[in-house]
Formats: sequence, structure tokens, C-alpha cells
Amino acid sequence: MAHQNDDDFYKLTFSQREGKASLPEPMRLEYIPHRFRQLAWQVISGEIHNSSDFDVYDPYFLEEPNIGSILRSYEFDVLDKFHDETVGHNPESSLRFYRELISSDNYHNILTCIEFMLRDERCSKKLREGLVEAFDKAPIAYFVDDKKGLPTIMPRFSHEAGAATQQAIETLRQNDMEGATTHLRQAVEHINAQQYGDSVADSIHAVESVARIIDTQANKTLTPALDSLEKAGLLNHPALKQGFEKLYGYASNEQGIRHALLNQDSADVGLDEAVFMFGACASFAAYLVNKHRQMNSRHDGSQ
Repeated sequence: MAHQNDDDFYKLTFSQREGKASLPEPMRLEYIPHRFRQLAWQVISGEIHNSSDFDVYDPYFLEEPNIGSILRSYEFDVLDKFHDETVGHNPESSLRFYRELISSDNYHNILTCIEFMLRDERCSKKLREGLVEAFDKAPIAYFVDDKKGLPTIMPRFSHEAGAATQQAIETLRQNDMEGATTHLRQAVEHINAQQYGDSVADSIHAVESVARIIDTQANKTLTPALDSLEKAGLLNHPALKQGFEKLYGYASNEQGIRHALLNQDSADVGLDEAVFMFGACASFAAYLVNKHRQMNSRHDGSQ
């Protein structure tokens, strides 16, 4: 099988080459990326170290508002342990237990534990800020909503959004749109690496790749491809065509999303913008592919 860029192809992991890693980590609900585990544990372990003299039994570790008292409450109230089973009184045992939880446990146990810490009034400012910052620094599908004064971990995107994007990518793959799928794979890698401007560029390139297949004149604008679909009777709503052109023009022109987000120093560059453009471009590209397939079927039938 020939590939447009062999160097890029062989840099991909097996799961990426097989198309099993299509969605960026911030869209993968029920999943905790390794980077988030690292950052969260760095904050929690630092708090444990700073709150104890590391005696076998350190009464000070349990004194409020130390983290030991929070951990003991979590084990008693959430994990339903008996008071003499908790490790919250012992700094060494706490380090071992909570390192295992953060590094290896499933997503809901980890996020339940972190949310409990954030909501506890004994949580220090340093611990709270460090944990919230971990959600911003790692490509994770959740964020901390504190608008009502009660920190609550919420999903960034819905299951439905992820499923729709996954289906769009599968449509491109099944129709051998290798250029578009390659750009979307690269967009995923850029999002996971927090290179949001580069991700936006690759997402838009995916649309351009499909547009050029529909009409080779669609190099700098989507209009020729949409005109071809309209002539084939597959784009019968002028308002819809105008909407596509305006959306694409906004994303591509000098004052629009594309050029603004390619500036890595811009305050507008962020995870939400990159993931939005990834999902929107994947869906737009899949829409064009479906229309192109219908156009070819009509041509074949008329011969």
C-alpha cells in the first residue's frame, strides 16, 4: 500500500495506523491520560510530604486542616472503610495507597477522589490550585467547574459529540480519503501534545484535501467543490451553500480562525478551539465525501 508521506506514516503507532486512536485525548471520556496522572500525583504527594514528619504514626498528619484528615475522611465516607482500616493517619501508607490509586485506578475512582479533595473545606490553597491546574495542563476530557462555589468535575464534550466525530472519521477511512485521514491523525497528535495552532491547521487541511478531490480547482477556496455538487443536483439549498462558504471563509481568511489560531502566542489558542475545529472539520469533510460519492453514482448511472 502506497502512502503519501512514508516518513509520517512510519512515525505513527500501531493503533494509529490501524485507525484505533482517532479521537484526541480531550474527547475520550472515561479515560485518564498518563500526563494527568503524573501531574495530579505530583501535587498530592507534595502535599503529603509537606504535611508530615514521616513518623510511623504522625498525629500532626491528622491535625486539621492537613491532607491526612482529608484522606481519612475520604476513605471513611467514600470508600466505606472502618476507621482502623484507613491509611490516612500514616504518611508512608498514604503515599503507597494513593499513588496506586492515581497511577492505576479507573477514571471514576480517580476523579471521585480528586473532586472530594477539592470540595473539602480543609483543602489547602496550594493543593486546590495544583489539582485544578492539572486539568488545564493535561489533555483530559474533563474540567473543574467552580461557578457555584462547589468544585465539580464535568466532561468537556458529550459522548454524542465523540461518537459523531468518530463516525465522520470512519466515513473518510472507508472511502479511502487518505489525505484527509492523515491530516486528522496529525491533528489528534497535535492536540495531545498541546500544539493547538498546528492542530487547527491540519484539521482545515483535511477539508481542503477532500475539496480538491471533488474539484481540482478547489485549492484556495471551497467554492469550486460546492459548485460541482450544486451542478450535480446534490446541493439544492443556496442558503446551505452560502453557510458552508462563510464558515470555511471565516476559518481560512486572514482575519479568521485559521490565521489567528496559528499564532502560538495568541491568547485565543486553546484546547476548546482546537477540539471544536477538529470535530467540525471531520464532520464537514465526511459530508463532502458523502456528497462526492452520490455525485459519482449519478455520473455512473448516466453512462
